[in-house]
Amino acid sequence: MNYKGYFDGSSKGNPGPAQCGWAVLDDHDNIVDHDSRKAGEDRTNNVAEYMGIIELFKYLITSSNINTIEIFGDSKLIIEQIKGNWRCKSENIKPYFIHATKLFVYLSSFKNITLTWVPRAQNTIADKLAQEGVL
Repeated sequence: MNYKGYFDGSSKGNPGPAQCGWAVLDDHDNIVDHDSRKAGEDRTNNVAEYMGIIELFKYLITSSNINTIEIFGDSKLIIEQIKGNWRCKSENIKPYFIHATKLFVYLSSFKNITLTWVPRAQNTIADKLAQEGVL
């Protein structure tokens, strides 16, 4: 089975109260699992986005039945940095980048895993989860 994963993060005030969320869908676009959680009280949107993908990666590592997934996010910064196409220059997000990259390397044992940028309109599930606690 091929799965799709979505992640997002949001911050009211940027920095400010933040929330992150992720969801995993099956071949038929049924939600397999999802989560939404506080990302902190004084976080930027980029930090919240990183926290969203980190939580998704942690879920995938502990999920024994998923080994093929296409991951989507509306943060070009996060996608391109984790793929190694862009450098992480910000000291503010560097610890999250390092953590996410280590988890992504661990996930390289999957049969197939891809990271794809999508416009916000195509990331509505994770966007809604990331907005729940901050608006």
